[in-house]
Amino acid sequence: MIEVQNLSFSYGERPVLRDVSFALDRGTLLSVLGPNGVGKSTLFRCILGLLKGYTGSITVDGRSVRDLGARELAKRVAYIPQSNYPAFNYSVFDMVLMGTTSQTGALTPPGKKEERAAHEALERLGIEALAQRSYTQLSGGERQLVLIARALAQRSPVLLMDEPTANLDYGNQLRVLTKVRALAGEGYAIIQSTHNPEQSYLFSHRILAMRDGQVLAHGAPREVLTAGLVRSLYGVDVEVESLRGDQMRVCIPKDILE
Repeated sequence: MIEVQNLSFSYGERPVLRDVSFALDRGTLLSVLGPNGVGKSTLFRCILGLLKGYTGSITVDGRSVRDLGARELAKRVAYIPQSNYPAFNYSVFDMVLMGTTSQTGALTPPGKKEERAAHEALERLGIEALAQRSYTQLSGGERQLVLIARALAQRSPVLLMDEPTANLDYGNQLRVLTKVRALAGEGYAIIQSTHNPEQSYLFSHRILAMRDGQVLAHGAPREVLTAGLVRSLYGVDVEVESLRGDQMRVCIPKDILE
């Protein structure tokens, strides 16, 4: 579905990504795990075609991102930011309807088909009751689900999520990630960036751990999430404990245990 091979990128003389490679199929949730400044956002910008000066290759459905225009790429890849604060007081339905613009002409207003796609996206996430609410008056968790619905209305098979739970309380983090995992089960290929090792383990099919712009580890969560990995990524000593037959792993700082 999406393949990144030997991707490297520099801002001037400062290298940010170094020889990053991975592949992702439909029906898979990949968490890109790592501290601030390791290149997660730069990786997303390269996949979205916003940064052109990289070496290596990025393909979606066998097509090089370099060869795709903005509209063609939007039909394949949708981006969900951490948060969005529009200048105007749009309704939830209008926010989701904006996701259909890649399917219409530049000057063509949305029609019944696009309105139907927006309603279906809201229903899929179980938030259709919010359709006429003001987006700016929603809770953080509700706003994040609306942004995901907007991406679904775009009807792109690949979803890129930039730390989708970064500004949410614990309950909303679980609600959003449960919906995201379910979307992967419906066939979407999803890449999310995150700082949370435990949530990466619980919800992801695969983890890509990055440090200093390079891939430190890549594989199934049970293979990747170890005390050594957490130490290498974040510079802290932890014990990683398994719960419920290794369905969940918890990172416990050693300073607390002593």
